[in-house]
Amino acid sequence: MIARACAVVVAVSVLVIFNSCAHAAPAAIGFVAFDEEPRYSNLLAGLREELRSSGLGAEHAVILEHRIRRGDLVGARRAAELLGEANAQVAFVVGTELTRHVRSVTTQLPIVFITPGDPVRAGLARSLSRPGNNLTGLTFEFPELSAKRLGLLKEMSPAARRIGVVYDSNDNSPQQAFAATKDAASTSGVQVVAIDVRSLSSNGRMAERVGKLDGLILVPGGAIGPAIESAIKFAVEQRIASIGWARTAAALDMTLTYGVSDADVTQKAGRLIVRVLRGQSAGEIPIEQPSRFVLVINLKAANALGLSIPQSLLVRADQLIQ
Repeated sequence: MIARACAVVVAVSVLVIFNSCAHAAPAAIGFVAFDEEPRYSNLLAGLREELRSSGLGAEHAVILEHRIRRGDLVGARRAAELLGEANAQVAFVVGTELTRHVRSVTTQLPIVFITPGDPVRAGLARSLSRPGNNLTGLTFEFPELSAKRLGLLKEMSPAARRIGVVYDSNDNSPQQAFAATKDAASTSGVQVVAIDVRSLSSNGRMAERVGKLDGLILVPGGAIGPAIESAIKFAVEQRIASIGWARTAAALDMTLTYGVSDADVTQKAGRLIVRVLRGQSAGEIPIEQPSRFVLVINLKAANALGLSIPQSLLVRADQLIQ
């Protein structure tokens, strides 16, 4: 009788079952992300913090971690199988490609994902308002933001004519962003130079290959994480401005950043996970998009490069790093 009562309460609210049924098992939440530091640990820590703030501490929720090597499709699919075997109630999946692979294995497991691209254009969701496919999530980016960063870079350096765009050419979301940047460049008299993240292993050879650049844009998504440090080093050596999407430990020496932080994204994802645990159908929860973006200007880095930041940018900055 007690077990039946607990089962009924689950359908109403996972929080109530934790408080009312002492012997209820903790909720099992899958966490599937590429094994790339420090982002993996930062996202995991953010998820745990948001679950705690929602009343789902360690005694109420168990996170089943699955670190996937980039390119390991077998590992991604095996992670989905293991989550099914562990009776996970929901999975938090980072990135378009991983979400696609996990969903290809099981349609029963609700998924909350985060992606830097357009999930509808990528084929993950039917629409933003009703994604279907037993998944929901949020975007911390959309392709046009990389075009916006091109505009910011151009505003800072009006004479810029050739701007490098560092992105993962093998991943759908960065491909979308590069295409949007290229379209914007064609109307502003700028030539964009495609730089795949895998070409950053040798800065010297890359400099010879791409020629003289007037700025560098880093596009989020795919395998960009491990390449950030090399990209910034290249920009410093070339004495050109660099712009990325978020102010993180890896991006401290960028000249500008414009975007949404991983902390904000993970907080919102955690809330969506709680909604699924409370009984809402993932496919009926609208996909969330960012509405506020933060512009950070690193004056210290700009001064070291001999760059002058125009007043029009300074007055719009949310934060100035001295």
